Amino acid sequence: MHKILLSLTLPLYLFSGTVVVPDNYQINESENIDYIYSKEYQKIIPQIKIYQEQIMKQYEKEFGFKLDEKMHVGIASNNNQIANAMVTPIPLNLQFLYGGGAGMVDYFCFDSWLKTILIHETAHNYQLNPKENWISKTSHAVLGNSGFSMLGPLLMFPIPNILENSFILEGNAMMNESRFGNGGRLYSGYALAEVVAMAHAGEIRPEMMYNPTLTFPYGEKYYLIGGFFQQFLVKKYGIKKVNKYFKTYSGQILPLFTSSVFKKQFGKPFKILLAEFVDDIKEKHKGFKSTNGELVAKSQFHLPFNSSESEIYTLIGDALSSPKILTFNRQNRAIEKESGSWRRGEVFKVDGEYYTQTSAKVSPTKIVMGLYDEGAFLKENSDSKVTQGFMPNGDRVYFDIANSIERPHIFVGEEFYDTSNSSVYVDKRGNLYYFKQNGNKRTLYKNKKALFSYTGHYGFVTDVDRENSIYFIAKSEHGSTAYLYNGSNTKRVTLGDDIIDLKLINDQEALVATMTAKGFTYQTLKLISKNQNVTKTEYPIQESQSKITKNRKLFKTSTPLPTKEYYSLSQLEYSSLSQSLGYSTQDGISVTLGANFVDPLLQNSLTGVVAYEENRTVAGLAYNNSASTLEFGANAFGVNHKDGYFLNNEEEDDYGYSAYLHLPFIASGYWRGSATLDYTKAFDSIYRKPTTFSMDFSNNKQYGLSRYPNHYNQLSLFATKDRDNQSYGASYSWMHDIAWQTYIGLNASYMQSDLTDGASEKGIRVSDDLANIQNEKAQIMMPTINETLYAKEATTAEISLRKTFDTPLYFFSSPISLQRESLYLKHKIYDLELQEENKKFTESTIGLTSDIIFLNQFVLPISVEAIYNEDAVDDTTVRVLFSEEF
Repeated sequence: MHKILLSLTLPLYLFSGTVVVPDNYQINESENIDYIYSKEYQKIIPQIKIYQEQIMKQYEKEFGFKLDEKMHVGIASNNNQIANAMVTPIPLNLQFLYGGGAGMVDYFCFDSWLKTILIHETAHNYQLNPKENWISKTSHAVLGNSGFSMLGPLLMFPIPNILENSFILEGNAMMNESRFGNGGRLYSGYALAEVVAMAHAGEIRPEMMYNPTLTFPYGEKYYLIGGFFQQFLVKKYGIKKVNKYFKTYSGQILPLFTSSVFKKQFGKPFKILLAEFVDDIKEKHKGFKSTNGELVAKSQFHLPFNSSESEIYTLIGDALSSPKILTFNRQNRAIEKESGSWRRGEVFKVDGEYYTQTSAKVSPTKIVMGLYDEGAFLKENSDSKVTQGFMPNGDRVYFDIANSIERPHIFVGEEFYDTSNSSVYVDKRGNLYYFKQNGNKRTLYKNKKALFSYTGHYGFVTDVDRENSIYFIAKSEHGSTAYLYNGSNTKRVTLGDDIIDLKLINDQEALVATMTAKGFTYQTLKLISKNQNVTKTEYPIQESQSKITKNRKLFKTSTPLPTKEYYSLSQLEYSSLSQSLGYSTQDGISVTLGANFVDPLLQNSLTGVVAYEENRTVAGLAYNNSASTLEFGANAFGVNHKDGYFLNNEEEDDYGYSAYLHLPFIASGYWRGSATLDYTKAFDSIYRKPTTFSMDFSNNKQYGLSRYPNHYNQLSLFATKDRDNQSYGASYSWMHDIAWQTYIGLNASYMQSDLTDGASEKGIRVSDDLANIQNEKAQIMMPTINETLYAKEATTAEISLRKTFDTPLYFFSSPISLQRESLYLKHKIYDLELQEENKKFTESTIGLTSDIIFLNQFVLPISVEAIYNEDAVDDTTVRVLFSEEF
């Protein structure tokens, strides 16, 4: 019966992740695309629809097919201020767009943020859609949008291309985003410097590109290196050959063999073409120069420099522990590093306190961009703004998020100033410097006045000297470097092609940020003065005759499309049919079918399940809703037993049900708080029908790629009423990193019950696994016990120590690689007051967790542990877990 219960709950788990915070949405429905959006976007949706239909028509020719199902495009409201977008074919053909791209304008090199993500994400919809083998076509027609399914020994992939690697998927989407006159990361000097540095260092290898590694440049490689690799393929084979690769890939019944598909599509396997790409980069950029200044610091991520009269500062870190504010004193060259819990973002120092410009939750229903302090709390009056600097009178210069969904809109105080295609530099006199884009021409502005132009999409101002010369970062022939404009001509001021940021120390020296194959370095160096124009950007794959490219204007407001209010329940659509076929000696043949329904915003889901076993048949429904702040759900199922057969005893019921209410009420800083009320009646317990109210509070800080939380606090409180018995309890968990990926943890819990009666299942349940009633709080798991006990009072205390080791063992052709391993020790004490006696147990655990990479992309933690309990029947228990409990 455990498998049947899992079938009821699993779809709810898969669809429960919210992609937008609760808000008021409306929907425009048509044959091929539904648009779901909030009212602030209703006047530009008609233009978005025209533009996206142009993209789809071009992609149909290049990818070689039409989408076989309707696409749902959700545009998140202004309460979701995130610089992101996403596509998923599961549970429906979905696309989600977020309007917070203004803060990433220097990185993405765009003319219009919305156009960038429309081109990029629609490419993903086409990459993932084809099904060119009969098993995938048939299984998708019957089973719908599921990743894989099994019919006995037959493994089926209804959507085969979800197994394609991110290096191909994201690289191809980034290449496509750069084809239609809207800029793109292919024209970024930062991106070019990364690719060239990695190529020269010998780090662009199949096993390093295909696996989720724990080394620089981390996941960025999928986009930047992958994008340049796709551009190399387009130049060699043409755009249609490259984009039709995904149709060819989907022809595999077992979609795992990248190299064979490459050979079929391009005539050469992946390894050979990747090696040719590396050779091409090294040859074209053999003149790449690295900076050799005086080292100040190193970091695994880079965020823009900021400065005051006396110091230069930024945020640095190792991506494993707490970040640090790096401060460089211009007068005495003193270097200071201050550890803290700042979220990643550009650093601003306001009234002596450091803030970072970032995005975070300020409530359960609002994600806001603004300045956040060390505790990740929003600074007053900075909300919905991407701060660029401050005028001498204190007025803030910023991008207003609500007006910047396409192109950053500069505001000074409360007044609109201008639009921009770069970040804005504000000097101490209150002058504003920024770049604007017109086609492929990039123009430097000072206070709304055009100064000079060059061909390209990459460039931003970093400083101004005493002679009013303007320093800026732009492309070099081999990467990224620093220039100045003195009012009449441009000069190159640094030799390196790896320079991605600069702040003046004085008029002769600067602190620079440089790109390397191992991360970022911060160096001081003497500036040069060499007359040189900004390197002209080439656009070798730009489609100048495409309707998409010719549609260069920003989206104009127009008459809104016909819409209706979006009600998540009425928008439920069929998603997939979950099914399984199995056999066991106890139950014989078992068949389970589950029909899954979900709405396009993933705010509610409905699952209907029918399960047959030799001795019983189960039918049930499960529903989950997160469309409002108050989340709720319920499930119910009936059991029809074969005459004379019962799972536990003849009095067991032939039905079960549960319901819950869940209210998140704290989401600010690193703090989260929620309350839950749930009621459960399981069919396989003739007694327990608990109603539980619980409250959970947590503070979780986990930086970068840290294996465990760097600082974690959680407090849980509950009270349960089960028939005439009341139970209550509390648990507390704490964890903190020490150093060198070592973590110490403490856990404690106390529970008490009014009554204890094992025969009627009253009291605190103690067993070697969690009960079917997963939400029941009044239970303790003790892995070494071989019976179920019911306690009147239960106290536990645990101390743990964990040490993580990076053990990279990456392969390209093998389906299994190793990322890292963690050794852990735990000692736990149980003090139980039972009905007739008191018992104490101690468990000592030693275990090893290996983070295994499966199929070059899925990280699966596998733990092997030995637990010693001298008071247990078997004093030593060995377990293998597909996770680690902590």
